[in-house]
Amino acid sequence: MNVMEQCQVCGKRGIFKQVCYNPIAVFYECPVCGRYEYSMENNAYEELDYNELAPFLFYEGFRNRQGRVEHRYYSTKSKEWCDTYTVEFRNGNNIAGMPVHMDQDIISLWFPKSFSQKVDMILLKLNELTEFVGQEIKLDIPSLLSCMFVRRFKSDNRETVDDKELVKQALYMTSYLFEIGYVKGINCINGDVSRKDSYYGEISITPKGYDRIDQLQQRDNDGKDALVAMRFGSETLKLREAIREGIFDAGYHAIFIDEVEHNGFITPELLSRINKSRFVVVDLTHRNNGAYFEEGYAMGLGKTVIQLCKKGVELHFDIAQINTIMWEDEKDIPLRLKNRIEATIK
Repeated sequence: MNVMEQCQVCGKRGIFKQVCYNPIAVFYECPVCGRYEYSMENNAYEELDYNELAPFLFYEGFRNRQGRVEHRYYSTKSKEWCDTYTVEFRNGNNIAGMPVHMDQDIISLWFPKSFSQKVDMILLKLNELTEFVGQEIKLDIPSLLSCMFVRRFKSDNRETVDDKELVKQALYMTSYLFEIGYVKGINCINGDVSRKDSYYGEISITPKGYDRIDQLQQRDNDGKDALVAMRFGSETLKLREAIREGIFDAGYHAIFIDEVEHNGFITPELLSRINKSRFVVVDLTHRNNGAYFEEGYAMGLGKTVIQLCKKGVELHFDIAQINTIMWEDEKDIPLRLKNRIEATIK
């Protein structure tokens, strides 16, 4: 059953809701939060911190863009289920695309740990939302609250914060961005944030803001690590070493997540390594959802992604148009990968 209702995360009205083929799951498609699914299985959604969830989905959510259909969506179902399950879209009866696991550990790892980190992330997001230098950005109220990391709920019982407090938080962040000279425009939010489809003023990034963006992007691009996304196992050992050799010959250090010593959950560590990597190499030979997710996450961060795939394997059509190193034998990979890295990583 398909209906239009209010987003359970950001409050946006008139979004698409679908009661799934699975009676314990509900699918939402929101222009602010993107495409996501709540599963009542094990009450996983109840463990999420909604104050962190709303910004996470605004910044990292999967949504259709510029005529390109997005097939991924976040789900609170287990990572094992998400890595192996795909539902095709047929006549509006099923969820379209590939589920990507999310849980509180993933969200907390992503969430900025300091005020300065929030400021930098806001600036990078505003840059992502612009098509050209100097463009004025208009955000509706739900988007503004998520973009500015506004806390919508009280920590103890998820009771909603009143409108005046929401305005105060949003104005604090936007005013600071104005004061330090990163943005300019009209700072005109008022106390009626209940008008969910109204828009907040106009914001454009200043030359000083673009200078800061350049610094942040340069900082992320100076490292020597390159994360490799692929299927791990005895059957892919030759492939692993061929990729490692190619990355090493190009002057970089290959990171395979199963070789990393850590004391936490694997997915947060994986996302952290992608954040710190200069670029990402992904082999799509085995078409596992995990590799597709890691590639999508890296692309969302603006990282360069180099694709490999064995000849004869059909790539998902969303990324099939990307120039991919199609290999027949693992021994061909090192030189071809080295050349591609040297040609694309500056």
